[in-house]
Amino acid sequence: MSQKLKWLLISLSILVLTACGTTGHRSKIPYQKPPLNVSVGAGPNRAIAVEAMKYRGTPYYFGGSSPSEGFDCSGLIQYSSKRALNLNLPRTSAQQSQFGQEIDLDELAAGDVVFFNTSSQPNSHSGIYIGDNYFVHAPSSGGVVRVDSLSNPYWQPRINVIRRVK
Repeated sequence: MSQKLKWLLISLSILVLTACGTTGHRSKIPYQKPPLNVSVGAGPNRAIAVEAMKYRGTPYYFGGSSPSEGFDCSGLIQYSSKRALNLNLPRTSAQQSQFGQEIDLDELAAGDVVFFNTSSQPNSHSGIYIGDNYFVHAPSSGGVVRVDSLSNPYWQPRINVIRRVK
């Protein structure tokens, strides 16, 4: 085996071992996988969360804003808010993030909208809080409307802003 190849293998081994030994981001709230039957908690906009939960399993569709065509994240929020409380919210997550009153994480109640910074884009994803640290959302292409935990190591560090729509 050549000297260069030996050094390359040693260097790669060190990199792999170093990567495996890092702790990464630690969640402030321990991660809990959502149970199959999640109930919607209390909140001034609870009806929005109840409405959104009806569409679990609906396919994700970019630009989608109805159960028949599928939903993207902001389409689910717009549709559920209109059906539940007759609220006319803007169409995109970025626009919706300017609507309503900003609240703190410790004030979260069912029906509040949580915005995330994904792909280095503030307010590029959103979901509806349902209670017990869970939210319902239309996550991505190939996915379906589903419930996830705010303590998920992917979502928690990406929480950008929380709004209570009215």
